[in-house]
Amino acid sequence: MEPLPPTQYLVAANDNVLLVAIHGRATYTTCRAFGELLENVPASGKSKLIIDMKNCTGIDSTVLGLIAGAANDFGKNGGNVVIQRSSERITEVITNLGLPAMLTLLPEGETDPAGDALLSAENPEIKAAAPATNSSILSAHETLMAANPENIARFKDVVAFMREDLGKSLQ
Repeated sequence: MEPLPPTQYLVAANDNVLLVAIHGRATYTTCRAFGELLENVPASGKSKLIIDMKNCTGIDSTVLGLIAGAANDFGKNGGNVVIQRSSERITEVITNLGLPAMLTLLPEGETDPAGDALLSAENPEIKAAAPATNSSILSAHETLMAANPENIARFKDVVAFMREDLGKSLQ
């Protein structure tokens, strides 16, 4: 069996737009730099965050929670988070979690013109793939629970475990 290629988060920006193209499987084991980047988006002065998933082979709830948190924070400042070119399966998960209420999920094949220009940038910055912190995993899942009441049942065990685990590490 051939090993999976490493996950990469490619970042390009202009004055108003930040684009992140996810390559590979986006999971809690690879998203630390991505989460840190998303935390800084609201203060960046950008009006739009575009997440391109053309080459994203899978995504877990931690990364979706990070995106939901960014959409929530970014939206408070009048910004817009756009997800483009996600697979049918990823689109289904995003929809089932209720995230389209917080962000713009473009239909299959449609792209944001601002993102298209940035995707052609020759030297995007590559964010390292490293595991998320326990506190960011907890926060991501709490954000998903707040985004849609149906998510409470989906993630309550994860959140309870993470709260207990974090409590032990603080003692």
